[in-house]
Amino acid sequence: MARTMEIREKTTVEDAMKKSREVAKVLKRYNLDCAGCRGAKEDTIEKVAVNNGLDLREFLRELNAALKS
Repeated sequence: MARTMEIREKTTVEDAMKKSREVAKVLKRYNLDCAGCRGAKEDTIEKVAVNNGLDLREFLRELNAALKS
């Protein structure tokens, strides 16, 4: 059950935000306005990290930690 809740590289931003409100807080900390972005339905967490110069592993760690908050 916990595996389905996990955010992965290919998880879309929209799907990640649906998992928990806390995910949006992590995105905001990185100054990412993903909630208002048209690409949220298609853009993956990996694409967001690469396009914004973020460390993908650290970004995923923070997003998944937010799910446990």
